[in-house]
Amino acid sequence: RLQCENECDDVLMLHELAVQMRGEERGEELKDGAAGIAEENVDPQHQQEQQQPVVEKEEGHNVHQLKQPPPAATAATTTSSNKPKSTSSNKNTTTTLLVITILSGPHASQTYKLQPKHTQPCLIGRSKGKKFLRNGISLSKDQEVSTTHGKFSVEEVVLDHTEDDDDGNTDNTNSRGGGGGVQKKFYYTDVGSTNGSSVGFEERLEANVKVEIEEGMELTVGHSTLKIAFG
Repeated sequence: RLQCENECDDVLMLHELAVQMRGEERGEELKDGAAGIAEENVDPQHQQEQQQPVVEKEEGHNVHQLKQPPPAATAATTTSSNKPKSTSSNKNTTTTLLVITILSGPHASQTYKLQPKHTQPCLIGRSKGKKFLRNGISLSKDQEVSTTHGKFSVEEVVLDHTEDDDDGNTDNTNSRGGGGGVQKKFYYTDVGSTNGSSVGFEERLEANVKVEIEEGMELTVGHSTLKIAFG
């Protein structure tokens, strides 16, 4: 009986020890389970917000890159902005030249092409200055011609749409441009020369009074006779 009691005590002791060990293991399992549940219950949105600054920074960088136009588009824009605008004009102007041929005198057979401007007439005289040599007529061998004898000038005149010719017929064109718009007209002026200027066989021209030039007109200055045509 005593042996039986001792064996019962040992069994109870082992049982208590087993229960205690099981309790400790259970406590550790509960602790690990609570930690796992806490980790699972973390708010995904909160976690995303914590990572959001980095994402926004990267996305901001990407947006900045996308705002920059590609090289091809930039080149096309530049080409379009630098494209010259077309302009139109209703002015009926010409670039007619005066073609002057010396018929007689020391400089006979010479031909000059003059293009007078509104603010810069072409000079004729005995001078050898630059204005006479470059865009004028220098009759240096004609001693009857003054140093500055005369000048050829041009003016722009507004024309009617129709003009009547000498026979009374209506014509929309003439030798220096079409009817209407703006037309260039050329003039000769004797600037007060000593021996004067004359047209054809008429008496000499009045000084400082411009005379309109016509196609084929012959002008005499000194011993030289000039024939004027429109080029």
